[in-house]
Amino acid sequence: MTGETLEKELKEDKLNFLYVLYGEEIFLLENAVKKIKKLFGETVVGINYVELDDENIINSLMPEIQTPPFGFEKKLIIIKNSGLFKKETKKKVAGLKELRDNLEKYLKDNIEEIKENLLLVFVEDNVEKLNITKTAETLGGKICEFELQKPFQIEKRLEAICKGYKVNVEPGSIKELIEISGTSMQELINEIRKLIEYAGENGTITKASVKALAIKTLDSNIFDLTDNLRKEEHTKVIRNIK
Repeated sequence: MTGETLEKELKEDKLNFLYVLYGEEIFLLENAVKKIKKLFGETVVGINYVELDDENIINSLMPEIQTPPFGFEKKLIIIKNSGLFKKETKKKVAGLKELRDNLEKYLKDNIEEIKENLLLVFVEDNVEKLNITKTAETLGGKICEFELQKPFQIEKRLEAICKGYKVNVEPGSIKELIEISGTSMQELINEIRKLIEYAGENGTITKASVKALAIKTLDSNIFDLTDNLRKEEHTKVIRNIK
């Protein structure tokens, strides 16, 4: 499943019982987690809402899954950087394989109860084709990768944000922004908010305002440097031919 597909489902208020989210586009991934939490509804920390990470997952995940949400219909558990969905590295975490096996078995044996009582959200840096990944997907869970957005996708998103604030966009200005500030959604959101505020309601974001206000990222600077070096090398070759 792609990030775009998940976003569409969440806009339609469709919630699953199990999500495994990963990918390089962290901004959109984190937005999806926020949307899932919002759709879930009222949360009380320690009762029907728990956050776990690689520091406490070994001892806490299975007990939290097996403990009912007292006084609530469901429990939301968000697990970050568990490492359960990728092969172990040289730095093995004690008990991780056992936990993976226990979780997979529990999912298989108690799937109906889990669907009724739980909403599990795993946020991982990477997901590989392990048995637990296949099991999660086979049982109806959503495995979703958030890939870096292509420029045309980014343009569409940023134009939609501008439209929401009733700010016009001069043709080519968003493309100019991407060329200056790179393709990181987090950076671009910050930049477009600044440009929206500068243009004001019913105003227009222009190429000139982008050039004047947008901050050039490190990646963009490196690209310019590489491009300039290539041009210099090309010039030297031409000179040598002459």
